[in-house]
Amino acid sequence: MSTGGLIEIPIVFIALLIRSIIELSLEYKEMKQMRTADGKVHNVDVLVKDEFGKDVGFIKNKKGSYEIITDTSGLSGEQINKQKDFVKKIRQRYSYNSVIAELKKKGYIIAEEEKVQNNTIRLVARKWA
Repeated sequence: MSTGGLIEIPIVFIALLIRSIIELSLEYKEMKQMRTADGKVHNVDVLVKDEFGKDVGFIKNKKGSYEIITDTSGLSGEQINKQKDFVKKIRQRYSYNSVIAELKKKGYIIAEEEKVQNNTIRLVARKWA
């Protein structure tokens, strides 16, 4: 039986987040401060820089998941959209790693994997009874 759908997974495991950032060949720093466009300074758990050299930070909230904050100061509308795409790539890689880890934990193997339209990843997992 085959099912499909859009999966948005909250970022809750910092190690998996860092692994995802590394897999995207990005540099990161832990436990840093960053300033956002409104001038506020935030203590972030993980910090990466986008292609414009602007900070993207991950802060653990009271629910235990990570919120993403970005510095958009001096960016044009087009650059802000590119920054959103950058964040989306990190979220997608985290979601991918999270799904793979959970499937393996439940005894599934990944039988097929392919990138399809709009950078969507298609996975086929199998479990032999």
